[in-house]
Amino acid sequence: MSIKNKSILLLLLGTIFWGMTFVFIKDAVSLISVAGFLGYRFLLASLVLGLIFIKRLRKINWETFKNASLLSLPLLFSFLAQTIGLQYTSASKGGFITGLSVVFVPIILAIIQKQIPSINILIAVVLATSGLSLLTLGSKIEFNIGDSWVFLSAILFAIYIIMVGKYSKKCDGVLLSLLQFLLVGIVCIVYAGINGDLYVPTQYKLWQAILFTALFATAFMYTVQNYYQKYISEITTSIIFSFEPLFAAITAYFYLNEALTERTIIGGLLIFCGILFAELKWKDLKQMVIK
Repeated sequence: MSIKNKSILLLLLGTIFWGMTFVFIKDAVSLISVAGFLGYRFLLASLVLGLIFIKRLRKINWETFKNASLLSLPLLFSFLAQTIGLQYTSASKGGFITGLSVVFVPIILAIIQKQIPSINILIAVVLATSGLSLLTLGSKIEFNIGDSWVFLSAILFAIYIIMVGKYSKKCDGVLLSLLQFLLVGIVCIVYAGINGDLYVPTQYKLWQAILFTALFATAFMYTVQNYYQKYISEITTSIIFSFEPLFAAITAYFYLNEALTERTIIGGLLIFCGILFAELKWKDLKQMVIK
């Protein structure tokens, strides 16, 4: 198997893991506090990365620690908002709304750079907004409180993606991830301890969620992304990642028996199309059609 095909398969596997996390998180937060769950998840992920890349630890310097500290802030609050939101909304809706971060990235960049968004971004906004409306709005024009938290998480994660592009260029990607996970884990554990919500989990379902999200969706996926993404194009990578909300909906259907209503399917497909339009330029779309 070529390195390119291997990269595609591993990134696709990791994207499936990302989509599945919404189901496990929804289960976990019914048994433990949000801060406690995130603390265990990120500390375990940092420990695993530290053991795997133990020889790299000596390369940690002040610049890497400083950049990791800055990146840990939007990462922390994004995961907090997402995990809180999943207490009140479905896993499938959470997955689709989280996917909007891909649409928010170019919008935020356009605002920062004081530029008018390109036509594909405008189309993406229309499609994503239409899909979001179908997913979240009922007879009343209002967000479910869980949808609102996950929506905030998508914005924060978009900011995180932009910051990664700025701060990761001069640092070891694995060490940057490891330190971020460690800092987020420590903050969450300390907060849970202060609130009296910290305890050693004993439930099987809770450990299942902690181990899955820490090992597969965090330590595995971020390591794969850091190492293998350089072997394929950004377009191919973005298309692979855009399948995350679909995997979330499929997993929720089989694991939690969440109904895939007509509104959910159509709304999810509109958001999915919006994500693709946000990532692909007109010339890329033409090339894909020609090929």
